[in-house]
Amino acid sequence: MKKPLIGLNPYYFEYSDAMWNGSKDRYFTAIWAAGGIPVTLHYPDQDDSINEIAQAIDGLLLVGGPDIPNNIYNGNHPELLDSDVMGTEREKFDRNIFLAMYNLRKPMLAICVGMQHINVIRGGTLYEDLTEQLDGSVYHGEFNGECAHHTVKLEKNSLINKVIGDDDSEITSTHHQGIRTLGSGLKPVSWSDDGLIEAIEDTKFPDDHFDLIISSIMHHEVSAQATDDIVAEAFRVLRPGGVYFPMDHSTG
Repeated sequence: MKKPLIGLNPYYFEYSDAMWNGSKDRYFTAIWAAGGIPVTLHYPDQDDSINEIAQAIDGLLLVGGPDIPNNIYNGNHPELLDSDVMGTEREKFDRNIFLAMYNLRKPMLAICVGMQHINVIRGGTLYEDLTEQLDGSVYHGEFNGECAHHTVKLEKNSLINKVIGDDDSEITSTHHQGIRTLGSGLKPVSWSDDGLIEAIEDTKFPDDHFDLIISSIMHHEVSAQATDDIVAEAFRVLRPGGVYFPMDHSTG
């Protein structure tokens, strides 16, 4: 059986007077273990190349990253953003590759800012800083900083519950932003104790057609074996016809 090709949106950064793009090795290990072939994508020079990329890959992993610029969701407090804010090129690419994959009904898994970005694309908004703006907020960690550990509740019949296999789960998180208002066609399926939405799913497609999106802010990828298990199971649950991730963790 042909192995599915899974694209990852790239981290884009400057190092030693050059621009680099790349992906966390942990994501690659998990996708290989799941039976797929991982590939880091690249920002194309022409917008129409986005559709070519979406046609070429079988699934998409939208990874975490820095804060989303608050002007794209009408945020009013730029002073609450981290000093590391997503660049214009990445925001545009992530938005367009998501929309292209969505139009093709191809499976996607989004983690952390990937989930937040989907919510914004669908018309939702974010807390610019949870500690400052969410009453009674538990500590959710910091991007490129300290990790936090806390429990979440999972909707019983949700895809994320199928993936993790428990109504309650201990997670690792590294984000100071979060969903404030939910975007169109999305439903919350996981919450932390402070009421923050920790996972969302798409509602536009009936269960007997195609479970299109599972988006989670949970940083299980911090744990090596948890990454392999969760990414593999997520794409298994999300598989469209003809694309299947066997549950083989021998390389984890």
